[in-house]
Amino acid sequence: MTSGLWPREPSPRFAQWLGELDEWRRVHAPSGRRFQATADYSSQLYCEHGGVDEVGTVADLAWIARTGEEIKRSQRVVWDVHAREVLEAAREGGFAATAEALRESTEWIRRLARDGQPVREGSDAARWASEVLGACPPNPLVRAEEVWGLWEALATARRTCEGLRDRLLIELDDKGYPRTRMAEGLGWSYGRLRRRLVRLADERADRIQRARQGEVPGVIDLESRRARPRGRRG
Repeated sequence: MTSGLWPREPSPRFAQWLGELDEWRRVHAPSGRRFQATADYSSQLYCEHGGVDEVGTVADLAWIARTGEEIKRSQRVVWDVHAREVLEAAREGGFAATAEALRESTEWIRRLARDGQPVREGSDAARWASEVLGACPPNPLVRAEEVWGLWEALATARRTCEGLRDRLLIELDDKGYPRTRMAEGLGWSYGRLRRRLVRLADERADRIQRARQGEVPGVIDLESRRARPRGRRG
């Protein structure tokens, strides 16, 4: 995109959009959004992409990998919808004013201008984004803010998928399943799987250590309790 699309000073139209955004935030505080990226909605999105709750075999890794890729593709579509709205605002407000209005950095807006692609219509993600935007006024600042909530809901769904994957990896590794088969199921290289398992082992060791030190609320380290001698009862 050429630099001529981005004005140095915000236009009167942008000032109107900014006033409408402030009012929208005032009415829909504290989040500033009408669309709420709730845990229930993120769970629904996870299921919409084929997510499952129960896994236990190496074959399930392939299913998890496909689900994660589907969610990632949906995120990309919503990211492009967001970029479209932000750039429409930037054509009236410029990079700096648009970044300030949306509480982002100018570099983020420049990245959208550089990497944003035409929205791939016809997908479920495009339909979900259209439903969110349908509740918005014709104001690209408001629309950008609202549709980003959908991206965050998808991000939570993706974390659900990755958390399930990691728990299964730990379980299978503890049972001694061949790591080569685990890597094949995910479509990963052996090196990538090994690095992930090392990181998961480090995170588990850190949680155990913090539990022993009483730094994890509501968690009791049973191993250290077992090792502690019981006092003599009076």
